[in-house]
Amino acid sequence: MNIIIEPYILMEIFYKLVRYVPVTLAIAVTSMLLASILGILVMVIRMKKVPVLSPIADLYVLLGRALPTMIVLYIVFFALPIILMVFSESTGKKFDFNQIPAVTFAIIGLTLSTGAYLAEIFRAAVQSVEKGQMEAALSIGMTWWQGFYRIILRQAAVFAMPLMANQFLNLIKNTSIAFMITVMELFGAANVLSASNNRYLEVYVVVALLYWGTSITFEKIFLVIEDKLAFFKKGIKQ
Repeated sequence: MNIIIEPYILMEIFYKLVRYVPVTLAIAVTSMLLASILGILVMVIRMKKVPVLSPIADLYVLLGRALPTMIVLYIVFFALPIILMVFSESTGKKFDFNQIPAVTFAIIGLTLSTGAYLAEIFRAAVQSVEKGQMEAALSIGMTWWQGFYRIILRQAAVFAMPLMANQFLNLIKNTSIAFMITVMELFGAANVLSASNNRYLEVYVVVALLYWGTSITFEKIFLVIEDKLAFFKKGIKQ
């Protein structure tokens, strides 16, 4: 009886690919942190209707949600060196953009794409908090920023966390496209390995298991964070 997949081959492939999981996670976590900061800034600009910046923020959210992540990644990869070259020529400052690691372009592209979605997630979460709470904060002498940070943002985080978790899990999967700009992450390493040993089925089964295991782990982590953030809704001191 022929065995379709040899277990020892799976283990051998696993040991070769598991070392690239930290690369994938580093890209995903860094992009998520930067996208969260970007999303909050865009959300505040849109809510405060900042002149000039607000229409730009609206356009960014529209384009960021409409364009495929791979298109955004390619635009960053090809446009950023041109922008830096023009900047270098106009200012007279030499800037060797060829030394920029490809992973930097990947993080920037994923940040821009994810930030647009997070801006909408944060906006909906903030709007779900009762408006009277901000009015109460202002009435006792807090500034808008103090009320927003101390009262609104912390409650909005509870509503935003499940959607942020989904977005982060999607981001982990989207890191696979970084291979298209030569970043050697998990999926890229799988492509190279399968091409060298012709064990396509075994390689992609292992990759699927690694992505699945990683996603399950972070799903559990987000559930714990969500539970900790929502303690005030349960009336339980923690």
